[in-house]
Amino acid sequence: MFLTTRACAESVEDGRAWLNLTVTGALPTEGWRWYAELQPRLREEGAHLDQVLMRPAVYYQLTEQSSIWAGYAHVVTHPVSRSAFDEHRLWQQYLYQFAHINNIAIQSRTRLEQRFIENADDTGHKLRQMLRFVASSGVHPKLSWVFYDEYFINLNNTDYGAQKGFDQNRAFLGGNWTLSPEAKIELGYLNQYVKTKQANFMNHVFSTTLIFSF
Repeated sequence: MFLTTRACAESVEDGRAWLNLTVTGALPTEGWRWYAELQPRLREEGAHLDQVLMRPAVYYQLTEQSSIWAGYAHVVTHPVSRSAFDEHRLWQQYLYQFAHINNIAIQSRTRLEQRFIENADDTGHKLRQMLRFVASSGVHPKLSWVFYDEYFINLNNTDYGAQKGFDQNRAFLGGNWTLSPEAKIELGYLNQYVKTKQANFMNHVFSTTLIFSF
């Protein structure tokens, strides 16, 4: 990890690795499905555990293009200079799949989060907006190119350090390979820019996601 000075503010860059397993399946009631996600994240060129996220949810398919979700997340963070701490989140989201444009699939995801962090009194409220683009590769029928950008906004100040306004941005570029009708793998580079009171962080992330749907 190294430090640079950028625009009169301290900036910290790091190489990271995020591993993600997501599974979805049908519930007995028509239109309803369940979702589960497990994501360990490594920092300092993958040498140390940074976070572990567990994120279950249920969602209802409103139409072929749209769905509404409600979920919970348990996040364990392992900071550099102090003991690990827990975070609990409630979250809701709306997913919309636009009609294809020139063989490009475009998806919008709008998510609200309520964050409860160990040893903090305030509840943090966050808005996350993602646009995701998927296009046929032209190389192999099982391979697609993927790009997405997600913008995070804190909706309030908190006693654990969140500042109202822009929080972070994540931009991903990679490929999605269909392993079977039920399984896919997505690999690529994710650039994470995070703004805090102390410094701005630029993380260069190798992201791997295994996706199963039943």
